[in-house]
Amino acid sequence: MKKLCRGLALILCTAMLLSSITVLGDTGTKTILTLQEAKELALKNNKQYKVQDSYINQKKEAYVNLSARYSGGAKGSNTAEKAGNRITSILDLDRAFNAVELEKFKKNDIKWQSDYDVTQAYYGVMKAKYELDDAKRNMELVNKNLEIAKIKLEFGMITKTDLSKVENEYKTAQTNYSTKLSSLKNAMTTLSKEIGKELDINIDDIDMSISIPNTAPIDLEKIKQDNLNNNTSFFNLKQELELAKTRKSMTQQEYDDYLDKNRSKNDNVSQKFDDMIYDANRDYDNTLYQYDKSMKELDISLQAQLAAITTMTDTIANLRKSLENQKTTFAQSKIRYENGDISKIEYEISESALKDMENMLMATIVELNSQYLSLTRYSYTN
Repeated sequence: MKKLCRGLALILCTAMLLSSITVLGDTGTKTILTLQEAKELALKNNKQYKVQDSYINQKKEAYVNLSARYSGGAKGSNTAEKAGNRITSILDLDRAFNAVELEKFKKNDIKWQSDYDVTQAYYGVMKAKYELDDAKRNMELVNKNLEIAKIKLEFGMITKTDLSKVENEYKTAQTNYSTKLSSLKNAMTTLSKEIGKELDINIDDIDMSISIPNTAPIDLEKIKQDNLNNNTSFFNLKQELELAKTRKSMTQQEYDDYLDKNRSKNDNVSQKFDDMIYDANRDYDNTLYQYDKSMKELDISLQAQLAAITTMTDTIANLRKSLENQKTTFAQSKIRYENGDISKIEYEISESALKDMENMLMATIVELNSQYLSLTRYSYTN
């Protein structure tokens, strides 16, 4: 009996001692990198953004040179061939002008793409930090359980099999912690690449403050139009469709003018026009098909993203309710601990469960911000 009492006393002292020990903690003051600072760094170090003005000037020069050579006339062996060459020259000029606009467009796109990539990488670090925090806290609790289990075994209160189970739990917790630590390092590496500056996990940190985005007034039609106006892929599609439409219209007009001016048709010229009209119509139909297909795919994608955001919003609402319940449970555990009804380790387990729930809520809020950013990434004003 005395041995058992001594064992219980030793276990109590060990639990009190372990409550003040952490397995691994942050030391020193870290440099905090805010999201805005990360965006500014990324753009400052973006080589493509720096040289984009030179690409714009090159396209401008090419357009000016092409414009100077364009006379409005065209060479050819017959009326149809001349008309075809004239249409080609006009379309080439339009393409050269579009190329200038595209390079201007790209400059804005580079900035917004940089902001988007940096923000997503930043969110990645935030989520990894929450996961590491949970893994670290769990490992510390299991380590305390292991030390207590060793003492219990010494006093015959548990078997070696029981101790082995706790040892395996600790090994699993260590492995999980190592995995989460590697994930954080990888997330920091990704962010480093995006901003063009190496970050050290031991001396650099990020601002973990984040709020829930206002997802109530989401207008998918506006977001779709924003994609059409600001997405490089859709910009190109619109330009190609407009060129195909112009080619189709001009070819038909050239043929109509030919018929108006010539009462008797030349079979060779008519056949040439027929071929030109066929090619122009086919090109327009193919381009229109690709454009419509892209519009349908965009609609499906936006609907899916909106559904995911709705689900995530509901999840956050449920987590908030669960968090309130967990706070109540923890408050009760605190009272029971102060009254001596539960042990220190049981109290800390309840405290850890509350922190886990808080981290789960915050990580979900980060994920919601990430999904909302993906949905609205082209909804910006130049």
